[in-house]
Amino acid sequence: MTIIKQAWKITRQDFRNNPYVMLWTLLFIAYLGFTMSFSVSVQWGERGDLSPAADFVMLVLIPFLGFIYNRRTFKYLQEDSYTHMLAFLRLLPIPVSAVIMSRIQQALLAFVANSVIFFTLLFTLSATFRVYASAGFFVSFALTWIGYGMLIQAIYIHLEFLKKGKAYFWLSIVIMLICGIVTIIVRVCGTNLVSITASYSKEWQLLSPVMWGALLAGALGMWVSYRVTQRKLMKRDLA
Repeated sequence: MTIIKQAWKITRQDFRNNPYVMLWTLLFIAYLGFTMSFSVSVQWGERGDLSPAADFVMLVLIPFLGFIYNRRTFKYLQEDSYTHMLAFLRLLPIPVSAVIMSRIQQALLAFVANSVIFFTLLFTLSATFRVYASAGFFVSFALTWIGYGMLIQAIYIHLEFLKKGKAYFWLSIVIMLICGIVTIIVRVCGTNLVSITASYSKEWQLLSPVMWGALLAGALGMWVSYRVTQRKLMKRDLA
C-alpha cells in the first residue's frame, strides 16, 4: 500500500470520527469571508489604493483556509492536542510519512472547500471586487492567494508536528508579526499586495505569472515541509 493510500485511510477515519467538522469549518470560514469582504469594501482610499489593513488581513487569514476546525485545532494550546495525537499514532503500526501526508491531504481538501466559500463571499459582497466581474479574474485571484496560503500552511504543518502547544502558539504570533512587517514594507514602497494581485489577475487571468508562481511556491513548500518534517519527527521525543 502506498503512502498516499495509507494517508487517505487516516484522513477518512478522521472525518468519520468528526462527522460535523466540515459544517463547523465552513460556517467559520463563511464568517471570515463576510468579515474580509467588509474590510476590503470600506478600506478603499482616495487614490484608489486599498488600505494596508486589507493586505494584513489577507496575509494572516488566507493560510487559515488550510485548517479543518475541530476540537484538536482549538485545544492545541490548553491540551497540547497535536503532541497527544502524535503520541497515540506512534503506538499504531502507521508510518510517520503516512501521518504527515494525511495532514497535507486534509489541508488541501480544506483549501478546496473553504476557498469556495471564502472567495465567493469576498467577490459577492465586496463592491471593490465586483468591478472586476469576470470568471477568469475571480479564479486567478483566488488561486494566487491560495498558493500563498499553501506556502504558509506548510510552515504551520511543520510546527504542528515538531513543537509543543505553547511553542506553536508563540511561533504563530511571530508569523503574524512578520505579516505585519511585510505589510508596512509594502506600504512604504507605495504599493499594495491585494491591488497588485488583482491587477495581474485582471490583465492575465488564468495566464497570470503571479498566480502560477504562487501555486508553484505553495506546492514546493508543501513538499519541503513533508520531507523535512518526516526526517525530524522520527527523532522527536513526544514525552
